[in-house]
Amino acid sequence: MRRSWEEFFGVRWVAVAPFAGAVVLVLLIAFSFAGGDGNADNGETSAQPPATPEAPAGEPSPAPTAPGDPSTSPAATLTTTARVEEPGFTAHFIDVGQADATLLEGPDFAILIDAGHWQRDDVIPYLESVPVEEIDLLVGTHPHADHIGQFPQVLGAVEVEEVWMPGYEHDSQTYENTMEAIDASGATYTEPRTGDTREIGDATLTVLNPPGDDGDIHETSISVRIDRGDVSFMFTGDAEEQTERWMVESGLDLDVDIYQVGHHGSYTSSTQAFLDAMTPAVAIYSAGEDNQYDHPHDVVIDRLHESGIQIYGTDLHGTVTVTTGGESYTVETETGEGPLRPGGR
Repeated sequence: MRRSWEEFFGVRWVAVAPFAGAVVLVLLIAFSFAGGDGNADNGETSAQPPATPEAPAGEPSPAPTAPGDPSTSPAATLTTTARVEEPGFTAHFIDVGQADATLLEGPDFAILIDAGHWQRDDVIPYLESVPVEEIDLLVGTHPHADHIGQFPQVLGAVEVEEVWMPGYEHDSQTYENTMEAIDASGATYTEPRTGDTREIGDATLTVLNPPGDDGDIHETSISVRIDRGDVSFMFTGDAEEQTERWMVESGLDLDVDIYQVGHHGSYTSSTQAFLDAMTPAVAIYSAGEDNQYDHPHDVVIDRLHESGIQIYGTDLHGTVTVTTGGESYTVETETGEGPLRPGGR
């Protein structure tokens, strides 16, 4: 309960009614002594110092400080009261086995980049657990069945405003089912090109690849940089060495904090030149445990380690989440384990 300033300083002013036209002002000064109960409701104050406030559940109690400890001075107390950054944005690198699916969840928007393997059913349950009821942008980096595999289920269960596809036409049944589902959903269909930008909520998307329609299914993978404040992410789908080289030579701004490792950690991607251009602090790959391709390849893991990059993988860490308020970020794993150590695989 808030006290009046008079109670706080132990001083109370009382006006006494006038007698015979005279007004007398009486100052009553009350000093409280040790032993007072400090009950603000009855007007009493205590000379005892306030007790250390109880820490919220799950947080350590403040450590006692000795008399004269600088941390107890008013200046120190003020400087240790830091502003808490609102998270606002979470990237979910979903464990979908030997496939890709990443949810970018903001306070008022959702972006889904790829949607898992066609033989699995794990994307919709994850979206429901968040929960996500609407998707502003659904991106299919390229039309392989381990990237657009569950597009039809997503488009049938969730309201999707816009879909991005690279424009490469594949002859698989998964691709045909996906294009039919896009058509039936009523979502806007876009084939983005290098240099295109889009503001979704407080996130900025910059398309880095493809520059056009030419190239094979991997060369035309949609590659996009996503910025949320000062924190940036890179997604390249299954883009390989020649595409990475083109992006580096194009002079595009590739400097990012978080890199989703290209092509599930295959030796065909994540070249040293590309890593040097990006300088990421964290790399996260999506791969199935004991997968038939042996992803991620040791040469890529070694290259990431030698570049001083922290490595996480869905085969070892489960779903990996990166949360940011736009100034800093935190990485959490489903297993609770930290980044991969050199020689840890």
